[in-house]
Amino acid sequence: MGACLCKPKLRQRQKRRKLHRRVPASSISSPLSDAHLIMSDTFDCGVNEEYRFIDGRRFHNVRNSKYMMPCDDDELDRLHVLHYICRFIWKCNYSAPIHDKLSSGGALVLDIGCGTGTWVVEMANEFPRSHFTGIDISPVFPREAKPENVLFVEANLLDGLPYNDNTFDYVHMRFLMTAFSKQEWERALKEIVRVTKINGIIEIMEDELEPRNDGPISRLLHSAFLSDLHSRNIDTTIYNHMFDMLMNTRQLANIKAEEMSTSFGKWADRIGTLLAENTANIFRTFRTKFSSFLGLEPDEYDKLLEAWYCELNECKPYNVGYRFLATKYK
Repeated sequence: MGACLCKPKLRQRQKRRKLHRRVPASSISSPLSDAHLIMSDTFDCGVNEEYRFIDGRRFHNVRNSKYMMPCDDDELDRLHVLHYICRFIWKCNYSAPIHDKLSSGGALVLDIGCGTGTWVVEMANEFPRSHFTGIDISPVFPREAKPENVLFVEANLLDGLPYNDNTFDYVHMRFLMTAFSKQEWERALKEIVRVTKINGIIEIMEDELEPRNDGPISRLLHSAFLSDLHSRNIDTTIYNHMFDMLMNTRQLANIKAEEMSTSFGKWADRIGTLLAENTANIFRTFRTKFSSFLGLEPDEYDKLLEAWYCELNECKPYNVGYRFLATKYK
């Protein structure tokens, strides 16, 4: 097994660090310009008006966001690889029945929580007749080197999207389970439905955080991760409620869920190895916090993480992901 991990084609080449430079927000009004810190971490934490810095990692500093992951180069590399893992597993960048609309042109597409913009840029290159907009709370997306049919905007879904009702033919969102409480999910879905056109399609993708059929070391490491999320009022099994929440909007039809299982760990060839390493990068990101939660010294935590790799080969766990699809009918 193998996956192409090359970056999507851009109209121009530009060095990564230049793309990550903080620049003024889009001309579309953004409520994020006055964002400030409300959550205090006790682990080597610094702060300025734009970012928090914890254990040498850079994090967003958006007042009303629960999203916990960094927004630095290491994290952007992790997200970039994760995009290609998902594309390989699902055999396509999307499951929505939208190909003909995208190909014929005129489709307006919104990607919420676009991060590095990898999905947006790749889709825009594949469907040059349609227009793609990516939004994120952190402006880590390309500002200049991007296809002509792409626009990136700094915006926060929970503050309301800066678009009129019935704007987009297709709204795509993935991997934001760790960003919202259940109540915020309900608000987010209402806003997503609002900006989707009649007969437009919504696609939401999430993975289970814990692999199935795993062992005690895996469950111990994940207990630290889940405990941190629960302390932020994050529902870590939102995929179990997504179908009902989509139904409860009373504006969506043809609601369905697709499920995909993938072997997890070095025993499972290249994709299983990449999936495990992706999770290991999260464990390393929060090494100080998670080792403290588990009552371990940092070096003991490192040894536990090495033992986790061996356990994956013994237990042979698997990861489960979901894509939820719905069509707006009124």
